[in-house]
Formats: sequence, C-alpha cells, structure tokens
Amino acid sequence: MTTLAPQAQSRCSFGVALGITLAMGIAITVIDVLQPSEPLFSILAFIPGVVSILALRASGLSREGLYLRFARISTPGLLALAAATVLLLPILASSTGWSGWRWLPALLYAPASGIAQEIYFRGALLPAFEHVLRGKQAIVLHNVVFVGYHFRTFCSVPSLPVAALVAVVLFAAGYGWAWQVQRDCTIFWSTAQHSLFLILMSMFEWV
Repeated sequence: MTTLAPQAQSRCSFGVALGITLAMGIAITVIDVLQPSEPLFSILAFIPGVVSILALRASGLSREGLYLRFARISTPGLLALAAATVLLLPILASSTGWSGWRWLPALLYAPASGIAQEIYFRGALLPAFEHVLRGKQAIVLHNVVFVGYHFRTFCSVPSLPVAALVAVVLFAAGYGWAWQVQRDCTIFWSTAQHSLFLILMSMFEWV
C-alpha cells in the first residue's frame, strides 16, 4: 500500500481525494468518447490526471508514492513492457491500412495521449487503489477502469468476439504496465512505451 506524507494530511481527506480521482475516471472516459478536435482533445485529456494528482498530493500521498519520479527500469520490468508490446500487436493488425507519417499526430497528439493516460491511470488511480487494497487487487481494479476507458474503441469494432479480444488485450497490456510501475516505482518507462505505441498507431487507419 502507498504511504501518506504526514505534513500534507490536513489539506484533504483521502476519501475525498479518492472520490475526486474516481470522478476523473469518468471525466477522462467522457473526453475520449466525445473526442473533440485537436489540439483541444490533447489539452483536455491531461486535466483528469492533473486534478487527481493534486487531490492525492493534498491528501498526503507523496510524489514517490504516486510514482512521479525517474528510476532505472529493472530486467523484469523491461520484460513486462516487452510483453505488453507483443500483446498490443493484434490491435495494429485490426487496422484497415497504412496511413503514413503525419507530423502532428505522431509527434504531438499521440505522445500527449500516452502521457495523459499514464499520469491518470498509473500515476493517480493505481496508487489511490493501492492505498486501500493489496497490490494485485489494486492492479486488477485499476485495469477494469482502464479497459472501460476504451468504450469508444469497443463501439467501433465489428463484432462481439473482436470486442472481447480487444478487452483481453487491453487488460493484459494494462496489467503489464501497472506491474512494471509497481516493480520499478516510476511511470516514466510505461509512459514512454505507451506513447511510442500510440505513435505507431497514428500511422494506421481504422474505419
């Protein structure tokens, strides 16, 4: 479980911070479903994570407790990220074709989405759940929310079996990211890997 920083405990109760963090899970999902035009979408996507981090910090969770630090990646952590990459390949295989390199989506919008998701899901939601649950339980519950966040993706798939496959892939990849974050106590590497995958996805089309 994550620990509280005593000097910050009086600013906000953890229960309130947890409520805000859960509400921000709804917010980030709604933003993704509505999909406003860029660059507004990328800007709005950061708000749930930033608000959640501020609330959890005010409740007493430390920056380290939220995994907001740089640390070396371990060999098991690297293997977890490699496995997550392999697991995500079926999503690329479901694309309808190559769209080519586009500067803004590849270098700005895709990385922004990866960073925003990791800040919220692995930098805020996971530590918040860790404060009230055991490690694996926290990973599973945060992963359920992470899969639910991809509601728009499920609406675009052609059949229920494909939707089930996407859900399994997202859950497994999200588990790998969360496990690596817990193992190495940093969201830096999961953020980098997630962002690189979204950059790759930006070069394909889904119709």
